[in-house]
Amino acid sequence: MARRSLKYNAAVLSVTGFLVKFIGFFYRIFIANSIGTEGLGLYQLIVPIYSLLVLVLSAGISVAVSRFVAEETSSGRIRSGMKIASLAAGIVLIVGIVVSLILILNVDSMLLAFAKDLRARASLLWMLCLVPPIAAASAYKGYFYGKQQVIPNAIGQVAEQLSKLAFVVIMHPHFLNKGIESMCLLATLGLMVGETVNVFFVFCAFQYERFKNHTNQEPEAGTRTLTRRLVKTAIPISANRLVLSILGTVESLVIPQRLVLFGLTFQESLKVLGRLNGMAAPLVFFPSMLPMALATALVPAIAGAVSTGRYQVANRQISQSIRLTLTMGLVFTSFFAVCSHEIAEFIFPGKDVGRILHLLSYTGVFLYLQQTMLGILNGLSRESAILINTLTGSITRIVLVWFCLPLWGVDAYIVGVIAGSLITIILNFLEVSKITGMSMDIGEWLLKPLSATLAGALISMLLKRIPGLWGVGGKLQLLISMGISFAIIATSFVVAGVIKGEDIRRWTSRKNVILH
Repeated sequence: MARRSLKYNAAVLSVTGFLVKFIGFFYRIFIANSIGTEGLGLYQLIVPIYSLLVLVLSAGISVAVSRFVAEETSSGRIRSGMKIASLAAGIVLIVGIVVSLILILNVDSMLLAFAKDLRARASLLWMLCLVPPIAAASAYKGYFYGKQQVIPNAIGQVAEQLSKLAFVVIMHPHFLNKGIESMCLLATLGLMVGETVNVFFVFCAFQYERFKNHTNQEPEAGTRTLTRRLVKTAIPISANRLVLSILGTVESLVIPQRLVLFGLTFQESLKVLGRLNGMAAPLVFFPSMLPMALATALVPAIAGAVSTGRYQVANRQISQSIRLTLTMGLVFTSFFAVCSHEIAEFIFPGKDVGRILHLLSYTGVFLYLQQTMLGILNGLSRESAILINTLTGSITRIVLVWFCLPLWGVDAYIVGVIAGSLITIILNFLEVSKITGMSMDIGEWLLKPLSATLAGALISMLLKRIPGLWGVGGKLQLLISMGISFAIIATSFVVAGVIKGEDIRRWTSRKNVILH
């Protein structure tokens, strides 16, 4: 497979992200309408625990492998990159088995301490059993990202979503009318089937790469040296993900308890959690496929450029990525804010998700930009700065949620997310500026996009207030209203000069503009 450019990889990952999230929407809609808000809330109590384990075990290794493979490949040492990936996978697998066994032996105590609901016991046991191989596969994914070959990982992700959806649809009749615990288990098994298919595909692709290069006789670095490099890089990154995951888990567990102090019953608070994390959040995070693709592709691209002394290329990649993320983020933030009730009623009819989606929409641009900045700093090898900055923003967020949720309800969660993300973004940008000398372009990055955002949102809201404008009813009216609103918002960005013709040509042309 040929090595590809940043724009190609980001485009492939964005398209893959769209497909993954599009298929995932059908999965979430099916699950939400099948098990209800309480069942979805129960599922959301244990998924953060699973995510915490996988992220902590794999996040640092994946980024470290990606960076080191990019450096080794740039120097022509192909087999060293493979050895790094295999060594990393072995380390994660062993550690994952030990951690999972300890947690399985104490699963009841863990559930009582964190989730306070033993109905999720069977689901959590299944998750714990598959944590080691799923986490270990991240090393192989990092290998392909490091070689800037995103196709194997992209196919694996799409296969994961398709197999997960197929499993849940086929098995749903066998779990129907057997209670919340049974339906929660169905969602869990669907998650596990999808992850297993993804791991199997990526592992086979890696073995094929090894077979193709088995005759290469280049010298390899020693195992001890590679292990030290991996551990030195992976620990700060994993610590950063640990902070994020722990706080995410704490939020999911704390939100129902703090909402009880706001005046809700525990069952009502579980329904709020289901609407927030199980329905509204996936909608807001749907456009994150672009910043996530950029963050993934930026690590090897920036690392490769810096390792070969091409600092101007790295700066150009960083600047274009930030501007693109801000533009995309503001387009979708304004769209979700203006059309929150239409979107919620169209996808989750009768679930009362509109207000929560409207509130959560304002967090979108901050979360998208935070993701891109994370990829930039990882590419610049600033793991310690990421950890400190993330910890600062996350502590701010959890403190606001803890103290303000009993006073303001779910509104306090939105305030906490925005405040925490904004602090993290500012600190991260200051770090990037210190390293690269880059300064913020207030006009291009903020003033013009914000003006376009306000203009597009205002026009859309005024049009929606005209009675009988569309002349139709039902879901067709919702769909037309959403389509016209999005078109107006996007057009305002083009008219304001935020989205330019050269941007479209750059990302659709065959020429490798970004890297050279």
